Amino acid sequence: MTARSSAARVSPLVDGRLALLAGLTLVIVLAIGLVPTILREQTRDWIAYDQAADRLAEGEPLYVFELPTPDDEYYLYPPLAAAAWAVFRSPETLLALKILALLAVGSLAAVVAPRAAPRMQWAIAGALAAAALLAPPDIHDLVLGNVMALYVGAVAVSLARPGWIGATPLGLVCAAALKPVIVPYLVFLAIRRRADFGRVFVVGLAASAVVAGFIGPGRFFEYLVALPRMTVLADLPTGNVGLSAISPEASIIGLVVGYAATIWAAARLDLGRAAAVAVAAGLLAQPTIGFNYAGLLLPAVVMLWSSDRAAGLIAAVTVPVVTVVSPPLAAALVILLAVTRIGERLPSRAAPAIVPAASA
Repeated sequence: MTARSSAARVSPLVDGRLALLAGLTLVIVLAIGLVPTILREQTRDWIAYDQAADRLAEGEPLYVFELPTPDDEYYLYPPLAAAAWAVFRSPETLLALKILALLAVGSLAAVVAPRAAPRMQWAIAGALAAAALLAPPDIHDLVLGNVMALYVGAVAVSLARPGWIGATPLGLVCAAALKPVIVPYLVFLAIRRRADFGRVFVVGLAASAVVAGFIGPGRFFEYLVALPRMTVLADLPTGNVGLSAISPEASIIGLVVGYAATIWAAARLDLGRAAAVAVAAGLLAQPTIGFNYAGLLLPAVVMLWSSDRAAGLIAAVTVPVVTVVSPPLAAALVILLAVTRIGERLPSRAAPAIVPAASA
């Protein structure tokens, strides 16, 4: 029997091309509708990096929680980011790095179709990269000047390429811009892929040590002392669409649910579902989030699809829309779809996702 005749009987629920087409179509439609609004964004987060670089050069404290003027910004990242910005001083360089990171989402083709013909793998990689570049949360991050696109790419590569290749980008991003949103995924790595967790830690520690050799270890001690006060963003009156915008109680519930779901999934579910839960749980673990954080849901949906075709297809056609309404709600939807194991009740679940090219 040829691969072509086998492919004809594969259910649409397990056909990866259907999920990709549906998800990419929705992303394009949403981008067309939302980009005019996104482009009106006036905030530029890179200004905070610029001001921190100035304070670093002048020997002033990096972490200022009583801003002297309305034009000053909170700087809440490790000293490595300020040191790097002091060297490059280029929003254009940051933009280029973020575009490369979003293109790296195409590496998840190895997860979606590990046995597909090379031509099909390249097509899937292109579709995933296009989805990342066109996703409204990622476009918002490109305009805003935040670092979340770097996280989207680093998480995607970490999922697609176990080992040093996958750990190095994530370790560098964590060393430069550690955020609570990534911690559930690091917990997942510590439970399910301990060697990779160790590699991420070593890369981050090594990068920090190199920078400390230039700017002094005292700057890193300053960062550790300032960490408890970085909850200042929870009280911002605008720009907060996370759970803390609802109430402090909602933030606590989100934190508990996010970490509990991550630990339970890492211990009980298969790798794809567990990874989807951990990545999505980041949006609950960081209650003070912006719309641009939701770019992480693309790798989460891909990992969900890799284990559960039906749930992945549902996520592909619902998560982009729900994200526009509420990123935490979209994250909760991914977690719910992952833990309900919809695909296990479908007889077609074992069918191949992408059929390799026919052999001679």
